[in-house]
Amino acid sequence: MTPRDPAVVPRESATGAIYDLGYRGYTGERLGRRAAVLALFSASLRAAFGLGRSGKAKLVPWGITLIAIVPAAVAAAVSAIVPGGASPFNYNNYLWDMQIVFALFLAAQAPELVSSDQRNHVLSLYFSHALLRSDYALAKIGALAAALFVLAVAPMLVLFFGSVLVSADLVAALGDQVGNLAQVLGAPIIYAIPLAALGLAIAAWTPRRAYATGAIIAVFIVTTAVGAILVEATTGNVSRWAPLINPFVALDGTRDWLLGASVADSGVAASRLPLPVFGLEAAAIALIAGAAVIWRYRRMAA
Repeated sequence: MTPRDPAVVPRESATGAIYDLGYRGYTGERLGRRAAVLALFSASLRAAFGLGRSGKAKLVPWGITLIAIVPAAVAAAVSAIVPGGASPFNYNNYLWDMQIVFALFLAAQAPELVSSDQRNHVLSLYFSHALLRSDYALAKIGALAAALFVLAVAPMLVLFFGSVLVSADLVAALGDQVGNLAQVLGAPIIYAIPLAALGLAIAAWTPRRAYATGAIIAVFIVTTAVGAILVEATTGNVSRWAPLINPFVALDGTRDWLLGASVADSGVAASRLPLPVFGLEAAAIALIAGAAVIWRYRRMAA
């Protein structure tokens, strides 16, 4: 180029200015890693129920929660109308009968917690500060487990207070029901933690929400169907161990082992396996699935 080339001739009319916008460094308290984990846990729990989001985001989680509560409310109402009438639901079988509700909630909300972060490429923002990759995974598992606990404990509390309120002597009824608090609070924990880890272990592998939702539903459908088919089509040890293919059988067997009272149609009693076997499987699901989530995020490109 020559000096006369317009591309390199200085523009005498160009002007510039520097503005002092008053930017200052942060001088406040730095809360660190623990606060970051708690903040992520809280935000994820709120996201699991669509809190702080549009009405559309609340429709599925709150609709599923309502579906979980309605049978318990109906059972309590029937008990009030027909005192002493036999209810199809009790503390022992309620969560087992609601397993489709758990599966739908997991399929809808597990991708909500993790797939969108991958799709929107915001993981680098999380990992650029005090938050470790394992912290992110554990906070998400904890938040989903807490959401599942709320989903499970809500109808159990309806059964609990319904049994008290329909009694003529509230104080005596409350005293009678206090012994069931271990079942009311313990069974939801047994269900929530392994299911949360399993759901996120599936959802964390894809940024596409539809794929994650379909995969979670497929896992529960296939394990339930295969377990039932093997029980009917085989004999001996294969038939005894086949129910363990269904993770819900493992969870109900763990509940039976720790809290007592088996469910007739859950497959636990029919398998005739020692109850600690179901507890070991439930623990294995939680630990292996949780480790898979941590492993996934430690190797994921942010």
